[in-house]
Parts: sequence; C-alpha cells; structure tokens
Amino acid sequence: MISSVLFTLIILAAAALLVTAAFSPIETLSWWAGWTEEELDDASPARTTSPQTAQRGPYIVYLSGVSSISGDHLIPREKTFIKGLKTRLPDATVIADVFPYAASGVHLIASPRRLEKLWRWLQEIKLQGRRSVLSVLIKIRNIYQVMISADHRYGPIYNQGAAQAIEAALLRAGYKPNGGAPIIIIGYSGGGQIAVGAATFLKVRLSAPIDVISIGGVIASDPGFHALRRLHYVFSDGDNVRRFGAVVFPERWGLMANSEWNTAKREGRIIFHKMTEMIHAGPRGYFGLPKKNGVSNNERLLEKIVGILEGQRNN
Repeated sequence: MISSVLFTLIILAAAALLVTAAFSPIETLSWWAGWTEEELDDASPARTTSPQTAQRGPYIVYLSGVSSISGDHLIPREKTFIKGLKTRLPDATVIADVFPYAASGVHLIASPRRLEKLWRWLQEIKLQGRRSVLSVLIKIRNIYQVMISADHRYGPIYNQGAAQAIEAALLRAGYKPNGGAPIIIIGYSGGGQIAVGAATFLKVRLSAPIDVISIGGVIASDPGFHALRRLHYVFSDGDNVRRFGAVVFPERWGLMANSEWNTAKREGRIIFHKMTEMIHAGPRGYFGLPKKNGVSNNERLLEKIVGILEGQRNN
C-alpha cells in the first residue's frame, strides 16, 4: 500500500515537473504580451502601498532563494538576517518583500494565479515540516525561472520584469531616481542570477550605481555585468550548489575569455569572499542559527555582509 502511494506521488511529481518546465517560458511571454495585467492590477503591492520618506543611506534589496513562495513569507533564518542588517545599518533602507521568481513580480500564493491553491497547499506541507516528493515542486518551479533569467532568448524579457518589481519596491520605500543613492541587491542562491540580470534595466531606469552581493549564487555570464560596479561573491567551501553555475553555464568557463563573467572577473569587478564550514541551505547553511563556539552561521554571514557594505562606503 505504502509503495503504491509513493509510486503515485512520484508519478504526480514527474508530471508536475514536466508541466512546470513547459509553462516556465510561457508565463514570462504572457507577462510580456500583457496577458497578466489583471493579475498585476489585483495582486501587486506596488499599487496598494504609499511611498515612504526618502532615506539618505544606501538602499538594500534582498532577493530570497529558490524555496521562496512570496516576498512576504521569508523563513525565520532569513528574517533574523534581515533584522540584523537593519540593526547594524540604521541609515540604510532594507527591502525584503520582492518576489524574484516571476516576471510579473506576483508571488505564487497571490490571487488570481491559476495554480494559487496548489502553491498554498505545498506551502502548508512545507510549513508543517512534512516531507513529501511534491513539496520540492516550489524549488523546482523557481529553478526553472532562474534558468529563464539566464537564457539569452527569454532572459531579457524576464529580467526586465524582475527589474520593474525591484524598482517598484524601491519607489515604495522612497527611492528617488537620478538621485545618486547607491542600490545594493543581495541575492541568495538563484536570487543572485536574477539580481545580475535585472541590473541592466535598473541602471537605465534609475541612473544609479548598482552593486550585487551574491550569497552562494548560481549565476550565469549575463549582460547585466556591464551595468554593475561590482559583484561580491560570498561562498563557502562546503557549498556544492553554487558550483552548479560554474559547470552548467559554458560562458563561465575559462575558455570563454571574452564572456561577460570572465571580462568582469579580469577587470576586478567580481570579488570573491570565501567562508568556511557552511553548506548551501538548512541549519548548517549560510543563514543557519545553531551556534558553534558561541557564534551562528547567520551571525558570521551578517558580519561578512556588513563588512562588505561598510567597505563600499569607503570606496
């Protein structure tokens, strides 16, 4: 009985995987064609939130990893990190409500998404800590969006949508275009690729200096590197997931000397920051809260990021 249920779940997961793969570019193209304007009108927080007073310090936008289902639903480990950023950098404006895994910026559990009920159900499974083959569909679905962002055919469309979502969040927080205030995008995992991809469009629309801090980022050789001042690449020697980008994207290989990645690396605009004894995710990951020798990975990561940001100000 158990084996038959497990087999059914695997079949359903495989079918959902194929459907998700097939519809990933269609969702992006639908947004580009304007077929999702009703979704945006109904669900986008940019249309319901009043602008805040502009701040003088840097504007920091955090993009979560591929487990994200909504910008409003960060996991506790990420919330602790964001709270630490706000405490350590009181003059900065920290924004953490952007959902980067949809060209429209509309999170998965917003109405009127057609699969809203499915994503809500999977979110419940995840929050209850129940292990299920189906619960990984959130990650798989978002990984496909990262691949769309990195694709030379669909990437410019997807990344323009991501940039608009980031821009809307910045404007809600009081950001003034053409004002010169620096924008720092912190992208965790797949969020690193989308941060770099969005940089081209943000640079044009906001005329601002843009830096990206990637935490274990899976990043392609993207045209967005032309718009970045710097990419700070924070990684751990125990993180095998971040190596995926270096393998699967050929333009990051050393043979492709003139690619965007290798050009930026050669120019010193990609700065590597190595950490130790961390894996990609979970309690032992970058945002892990268990303490070792009195210090958690979350605290170590926060110290590293704050050090990078403070160094930026002095340059």
